[in-house]
Amino acid sequence: MSDSGPWQELWQQAYSSAQPTLSSIRDTLGSATLPHPRIMRVGHLDAELLDQELVHLLCEPLQKSLNLVNTALRTRFDSELTLVIQLTLYKFSLWNLGASYGARLQGLKYSTSNRPSDPASRTPGGLPRRTLIIHGVFTIIVPYLYSRLRAHALSRAWPDTPSSDTRRVAWQMLTRLESTHSLLSLLNFVAFLLNGRYRSLSDRLLGMSLVPTSSQVKREVSYEFMNRQMVWHAFTEFLLFLLPLINTRSVQRRVARLMSQLTLSSILSNTSKGASQNYLRKHGKYEALPADQCAICAENASYTLNLGYTVNASVAFATEGAVETTGDDEVPPFPIYTPYITSCGHVYCYHCITERMMRTADEGLDSGWQCLRCAESVKSADRLEAEESESIPAHSDTMSDYEFSSDPDATDMSGSASSYLGSLSE
Repeated sequence: MSDSGPWQELWQQAYSSAQPTLSSIRDTLGSATLPHPRIMRVGHLDAELLDQELVHLLCEPLQKSLNLVNTALRTRFDSELTLVIQLTLYKFSLWNLGASYGARLQGLKYSTSNRPSDPASRTPGGLPRRTLIIHGVFTIIVPYLYSRLRAHALSRAWPDTPSSDTRRVAWQMLTRLESTHSLLSLLNFVAFLLNGRYRSLSDRLLGMSLVPTSSQVKREVSYEFMNRQMVWHAFTEFLLFLLPLINTRSVQRRVARLMSQLTLSSILSNTSKGASQNYLRKHGKYEALPADQCAICAENASYTLNLGYTVNASVAFATEGAVETTGDDEVPPFPIYTPYITSCGHVYCYHCITERMMRTADEGLDSGWQCLRCAESVKSADRLEAEESESIPAHSDTMSDYEFSSDPDATDMSGSASSYLGSLSE
């Protein structure tokens, strides 16, 4: 403890002798100017491009939806749709966060020289309300009004009017303003490349500049979005390759057939699994349809015209047939033209049964197609002769023109159909 006195005095002398040197170092550091942070001009330009791409990505599905509804509606309100999306993005990005989505991805935010101290005059993002309102008018509202005015002038042929006409003068003023704006934008871009402060004319007029959100400026490239785009692009290319190979009509018919079989009666019948179930007679979808009407025509009408027929359409057809057959002069809704009788004993139109047979052959079903009246498998069909047709209650006006026709063309058609159906049954 006695040796601590000399050592303390030595430390005090060394500290006192170093004070002049330390003071000079402090003065040098205090007078030195800090280096300016590196300005990433490419980040500013990339932020603008990202904002434009975001608007395009949001507008594209809505424009396609309007195009499906009405093409003229999409063409008429295309500019208004873009305006609404831009205003929505401006509210949720620049107004609430102080930077656009593209600027935030680049690590940038807006900064102004006159930041108000009153919180009521600032936006949630910390920028002045009045400045942002004017900035939104300059960047969104004015371009929309200009595009609308230019489209209106071109549709009314203002450039083709006489030189003394006020519309021609207004068009010349509009073109001069456009040229002036383009020249000023070019000068501003050159100035931006020199100092990197103001990216657009509206930013320069309002004193709004993009600054880095952190002191250490570094350009980080995220490949997450690129990888997502590559996966989505590969998936769409695979779908474009696969969809032409799929027979959508066949899939649609199979789904419709499956849905038609899922009736309440079939569900209830599946619950009772008795031995006598095999001896029950099958009921077709259009069993109650009158015999002078084609069940295939009725089914096609229910699909194509959306007449509201359900899987229990037999009840509806039964009531309709009862009403329609009361009058002898009324034409049935689905008359049979060129009648053909199937192997199960039911009559259909020639064109309907031929189309159903060809569809079955294309699908490769060896069991044939299911009759719509008795639900039996149909493998062949023949021309309905006059003796057999007398037993079918048909309308006198419609059936007489086709069933007992002696037209040579009808005979050729029946022969070709019989040979095709015979080969199919084999």
